[in-house]
Amino acid sequence: MGMVYFTRHGQTVWNVENKICGATDSPLTDLGHEQAIELGKKILAEGIQIDEILYSPLIRAKATALHVSEITGIPAREEIRLKEQNFGKYESTPRDGEEFAKAKCNFICSFDGGETMLHLAQRIYICLMI
Repeated sequence: MGMVYFTRHGQTVWNVENKICGATDSPLTDLGHEQAIELGKKILAEGIQIDEILYSPLIRAKATALHVSEITGIPAREEIRLKEQNFGKYESTPRDGEEFAKAKCNFICSFDGGETMLHLAQRIYICLMI
């Protein structure tokens, strides 16, 4: 049976600024690039067998995936269905905002212009089943 590994992108500018990125592009910081390179080295060092790297179309995910791909030789391709959840009106607001924390507790909240957690789960599930 196959394995699916998930990893988070490296640190972004908005991570440092404590802003919600969601489906909004925020580039990697220098540390974020270093983290992606270290991930690639760790995959090699541990001999983890991976057939393909799938990444979302956002620049932070793409940059992370391409660093890992370059180091490991694992082919990488964009998969639009893996795009991060859209948090609507909360994108670019503080990650630790009280209103956002309450909204995240409701799996059917669309964040006024975003997408619900249920829609996100369905989108990713369909992607992984193909």
